[in-house]
Amino acid sequence: MASLRTFDAFPKVDSHHLVRSQRGSYSTLMTFLLLLFLTWVEIGSFFGGEVDHQFHVDNTVSRNMTINLDILVAMPCNFIQTNVRDLTYDRFLAAEKLQYEGMSFFLPHGYQVNSERHIVTPELDEIMAEGIRAEFLRRESTGHNLGSPACHIFGSIPVNRVAGDFHITAKGFGYRDRTQVQVESLNFTHVISEFSFGDFYPYIDNPLDATAKTTEENLKSYTYFLTVVPTVYKKLGVAVNTNQYSVSVQEKTYTVENRGPPGIFFKYDFEPLLLVVEDQRMSFTTFLVRLATIYGGIIVCAQWMNKFVEKMLLVLFGKRYASRGLEKSASLLDDDL
Repeated sequence: MASLRTFDAFPKVDSHHLVRSQRGSYSTLMTFLLLLFLTWVEIGSFFGGEVDHQFHVDNTVSRNMTINLDILVAMPCNFIQTNVRDLTYDRFLAAEKLQYEGMSFFLPHGYQVNSERHIVTPELDEIMAEGIRAEFLRRESTGHNLGSPACHIFGSIPVNRVAGDFHITAKGFGYRDRTQVQVESLNFTHVISEFSFGDFYPYIDNPLDATAKTTEENLKSYTYFLTVVPTVYKKLGVAVNTNQYSVSVQEKTYTVENRGPPGIFFKYDFEPLLLVVEDQRMSFTTFLVRLATIYGGIIVCAQWMNKFVEKMLLVLFGKRYASRGLEKSASLLDDDL
């Protein structure tokens, strides 16, 4: 036990063999300030956490998906038909689920008109604050004002979770219909206030939200190509399941000789990936280990840096310059000399 008490794995130099200097005090002070700063950063990381983005294979078995939309088209509702068609050759009459409301056409203030909209990916805290589920207002269609100059189409429609196409066309174009809208009456100028997939979150911004397209041509076609990525936001045990999507648009103008189906087409497809954005926090044990590692590394680096500086001063300027600021000896032997 006596030998164990005197055992020292890290032998130290006795204090009377050490020489203090002014440069050493500056080095100690800077090292202390650096340790204090890094400690503050680690404490912030421990309490604040970090946002982690992970892609996983989407192995959830889901057959259905909801499309939420709010679109204003510059044509009477009596002229418009809406349909959904997907890869399974399933055709769905979207008008059975959507609401039609006749009104006057207008361009809302602040909407992006005939140009691409720059979308910034929202932060985790923003999504968690604005991820409030809602539903479109449901009411019985009265059939009033359907002959107004514009048609407000809104609501949620269930679709199969496969690649598909939701389109807004005129009667007699693309599908056989009893009525045929005159070419001179066609106008697919439109305003998109909402277009999203999955649960409806009215406060989350989507790439097509607050956009508009205007045209003076009758046989105009707008095709939006959408790629949907399921996304889950997690923080403190709360999860928000959303769907992000990227979009590109193609515009085409037909002629009387080359008459294609004019209208507004949304061609969508789903990626087989799941993006998980999660707020992760380290454990208290990991926090202590990180602090110990940082302290040890900084102290060792500071010692080596101090020795390097002293060596360089000695080589470049000589012993007399290098010894400036060193503590003077106060022993009896030095006094006798």
